[in-house]
Amino acid sequence: MKLKRIHWLALAGLLLVALGAYYAAQTRQVTILADGRVQQINTRALTVSAALGELGIRLHRADSVAPARWMPLRSGVVIAVQRASRVQVFAGGAHYAATTNEKDAAAVLSELDIELGDADSLLLAGQPLPAGSLLPDAAVIVLEVRRPHTVTLQLDGQTQQFQSSAGTLGAALAEQNIPLSLADQLSPAPETRLDGTLTATLVRARPLTITLGESSLALHSAAATVGEALAQAGIALQGEDYSEPAEDQPVPQDGSIRVVRVTETVQLVQEMIPHSTEWQPDATADLDTISVVQLGQDGVQASRVRVRYEDGVEVLRQTEAERVLVQPLTQINGYGTNIVIRTAVVDGVTIEYYRAVQVFATSYSPCRSGVPNQCFHGTSLGAGSPRRGIIATWYNWFIALGGHSVYVPGYGAGIIADVGAYRDRSVPWIDLAFTDADYEPWATYVTLYFTTPVPPDVPMVWPP
Repeated sequence: MKLKRIHWLALAGLLLVALGAYYAAQTRQVTILADGRVQQINTRALTVSAALGELGIRLHRADSVAPARWMPLRSGVVIAVQRASRVQVFAGGAHYAATTNEKDAAAVLSELDIELGDADSLLLAGQPLPAGSLLPDAAVIVLEVRRPHTVTLQLDGQTQQFQSSAGTLGAALAEQNIPLSLADQLSPAPETRLDGTLTATLVRARPLTITLGESSLALHSAAATVGEALAQAGIALQGEDYSEPAEDQPVPQDGSIRVVRVTETVQLVQEMIPHSTEWQPDATADLDTISVVQLGQDGVQASRVRVRYEDGVEVLRQTEAERVLVQPLTQINGYGTNIVIRTAVVDGVTIEYYRAVQVFATSYSPCRSGVPNQCFHGTSLGAGSPRRGIIATWYNWFIALGGHSVYVPGYGAGIIADVGAYRDRSVPWIDLAFTDADYEPWATYVTLYFTTPVPPDVPMVWPP
């Protein structure tokens, strides 16, 4: 009986050896997913580990393999290798590290005894990792746990505080639904790292209108002064340019700024200097004879004139320097002082005269003096009421010739004894007096003779 059992056991062992040899001699087709590649091989390997070894795929002890490494190999099996990652975690100033094939970020943190609070942020390679996300397949994974920090914000005259675990000040404001425009002024800058308690000031941009001549520029700016606003708009004040308000003044409440472009030119201006005229007596020449002793000449003066323009409009003209290029030359005229007595027959009467001039003669009487409804019964020289023989002249003639005897053709002899009023100052004019009873209308040019005797106060130059 004992020999019979030994016999059967020997037969079973031979059968197992035969079956093992048969299994080992069989070729199996397997698919291997490892290191981002898919490979199909025909192998006589008996286990998963042996098949991986044939391809040179080395396993870290933390790597996971499905099916397990020791499982026997069968044709058609898919072998998946999931590599373990080197996970580095920075949290609260401390550094943690672990090698694991765990893909749940929360589980990895738990393995490292790192607590993640509700206000904390988890960053993967510097980018936020949403809750519930799986870690990527990578040899090295860097995680950062950011703890919240207090931010104090000055905005629109009010102070508000909040906590944020964002990486930058700009991201923290975005979390609080505080938008930023390009023209807003945030201090410190939006990219400032939020590594501790931080105080920030936000000045909102407001609409501005900058006027330049006939054009205008609309923009938004948070500038505090006019100069800062102009700089943000790319407008530079050059030379004498100025702004309203001035550069160092606050931006006005209505947001209106005017820029005035100033230009200056320098002009060389020449102008004539009129010459003067002098008179000198000439005893060798007859009365009313004029000669030129020295011919006058106008001078020339040059000046430098600075002209200021604001927005193309002249606003100031200033003479800075003057220079006489040609001096004016005074004209000297000689006037005759030799009185010659002459005779003439006028109206059939022989008269002696020393001067004769052309004048325009009109007439008047006491009640025909040119003033409506008024009569005048006196004369400037006190010669009584106007009558034939009284002659009126310009006031300056009367001052020089009052009392001189004259003769008017068609009228007769008379004396200059009254002052008249004349509408045309360019015409040598006299008025012939009549009484109201014998009034005769006159309006003609006549020769006025100055008769003898010659008075001692004869004006040498005519007209006086």
